Amino acid sequence: MKTIPSLLLLLLAMMAPCLLSCSDDDDPVVDEVWKTANEEAFNSLTFDPSYKRLSSPSNYGHIYYKVLRNGTGLKPIYYTSTVTVYYTGSLIDGTVFDKAEYPDKLPFETAVTDVIEGWRTALQYMHEGDRWEIWIPQELGYGTVAKSAIPAYSTLHFEMEVVKIAGIEE
Repeated sequence: MKTIPSLLLLLLAMMAPCLLSCSDDDDPVVDEVWKTANEEAFNSLTFDPSYKRLSSPSNYGHIYYKVLRNGTGLKPIYYTSTVTVYYTGSLIDGTVFDKAEYPDKLPFETAVTDVIEGWRTALQYMHEGDRWEIWIPQELGYGTVAKSAIPAYSTLHFEMEVVKIAGIEE
């Protein structure tokens, strides 16, 4: 009977190094380097006069944007609106992670409430036909969570054009 507790202790002793070496961060050095590079890329826009700053309605942060083209639409986009947009999303290193861009693909239709907070912030200041370049910090994007081809702590860069605001005829 004494051999079973001894075997359990021996088994636990052998497994302890494996259990203690497991962590959620496979390579914290790479994560920290990526996080710092993204923060620096976003913060550098503070000194670029071609970008304007927009605070998020939630006050969790801000985005930077540049108007590439003013549209002709006059109706506002609300938090409860549904919009159709063309966009290209990329990382600070230029890697494109997603796009719905003319003429390759159909525009993306979404409720403003269903997108990341950085998009919600921008969209509520845009009008039909507007084309903007926006930079979203990780706090208003996907944060500390990796999402598909987007690493955690990523600053997101988008070019987006509002094609239509659903239910609004001009």
